[in-house]
Amino acid sequence: MIYRTRFGKELDISTWPKGHRTFLRKVYIWYLRDITYTDFVSMIFGVTSPVLKVSSNGPEPTKTPLYETVTDLQFRLGVKQGHFSKDWEGDVEPVWPTKE
Repeated sequence: MIYRTRFGKELDISTWPKGHRTFLRKVYIWYLRDITYTDFVSMIFGVTSPVLKVSSNGPEPTKTPLYETVTDLQFRLGVKQGHFSKDWEGDVEPVWPTKE
């Protein structure tokens, strides 16, 4: 299952820990529900989020595929809601990965 970022980077989410995959599904649902940008950011980086946890993501949690993916969705949502200008080729909407 490959997630393609807005700049074309491909991330294989099938190799991620189960907790990361579960969290990404929640984030994607929040994205689809078009929750407010500030609430979205609070949820992806909140205390219950696995995104920035050093204990499970190592010394540089911002270098993880989970971080890359949720921040990709963050910027896509920001563009949809008018907070940012689109700075990449292709659609704003992500394509949810499916098994090939």
